[in-house]
Amino acid sequence: MSEITRRHLVQRVLMGTALFGARNLLAGAQSVAAVTQAGAPGSSIIPPTGIAENQPKLQGIRRVIVDTDPGNDDALALLMALTHPQLVVEAVTVCPGNMGIEKYDQQVRNARYVVDLAGKGGKMPVYRGMAHPILNQPYPVATFIHGKYGLGEVEVTEVKQKAEPEHAVDAMRRIVNASPGEVTILALGGLTNVAMAMLMDDAFTRNLRGVLFVGGKYASPGMAPGYNVLVDPEAADIVVRSGIKLTMVGDASRRDSILVDADYDRAAKLDTRLSRFFIASNALRRTYEMKYRGAAGSINADPLAIAMAADSTIGQKYMSVAMKVELEGKYTRGQLVYGEDIYSGHPIPPGNVDVCIEANATKFKEMVFETLKSA
Repeated sequence: MSEITRRHLVQRVLMGTALFGARNLLAGAQSVAAVTQAGAPGSSIIPPTGIAENQPKLQGIRRVIVDTDPGNDDALALLMALTHPQLVVEAVTVCPGNMGIEKYDQQVRNARYVVDLAGKGGKMPVYRGMAHPILNQPYPVATFIHGKYGLGEVEVTEVKQKAEPEHAVDAMRRIVNASPGEVTILALGGLTNVAMAMLMDDAFTRNLRGVLFVGGKYASPGMAPGYNVLVDPEAADIVVRSGIKLTMVGDASRRDSILVDADYDRAAKLDTRLSRFFIASNALRRTYEMKYRGAAGSINADPLAIAMAADSTIGQKYMSVAMKVELEGKYTRGQLVYGEDIYSGHPIPPGNVDVCIEANATKFKEMVFETLKSA
């Protein structure tokens, strides 16, 4: 994608002439503010979450594009996707995220490294995508949990796997449009690549089977925005308003994707190349989650997303919610807001995102260890 094309797309977003129009893209702040006010700190009214469901609308996931920002949790997720027999990975695309704009190249290098580690070197295409958010606004860098090179204590060496010359956004459009209704995007980082493909190509949006994404937490009072949406709130806004089938890994990850000391001991006993990589790459995440988030071990939202895609029985309970993205708030920009005030008498609007709130932790762990058994 040329720089001229990129600038033109940004201008379309700013001028409100993009795919979903200025009203859909920018007016969300007003409606979000109204919903947020109902559940603000000090208020006795907390919006309900939505309608309970046992299964999401997005079903039958098989052919996938993994859009990722590696990241130690992304690395495990990518290993799981590349080695699970249920998933046919068409491409790995790299989005903005964990390492920040200045170290985007490190994320690409990490993706190439993990593809090679999975035994797919030279067989699985890796595409460079958008290195920065749509509006090029700054966002926090997550090296505090991922480490200097993104993979914890692992030194990322050069590998034979190379990045393809085609831009990730163009690759997404080509792959999805060639097989209407068949390809799902597993979005593990900022949603910039997906949103840009939607802005460029109406057919891409129509032909996409759906998106399973790791977005954030419940928007309860006091909750900070989830990292992936904070990377590019405008992109998230475009995706959640697109009308496609969307599933989000939600609160389930805070409880059902945790790997505790006993799990790390089990991984150590495997003593395989992948189990050793897993332990080294997650050393920093493991200690951070326990010290600063009070978790019993490391939280693994990205790997849980892959597990849910590979085995639909792992996601056990969902809430269908009418989701919006806060684009303006000084402290809440990037927060996902959903639910309506039932006390107002207004009906809850139709859900546009199915949020997983409960998952089968035992099945998730078994899938992790099945991956780590590889030599």
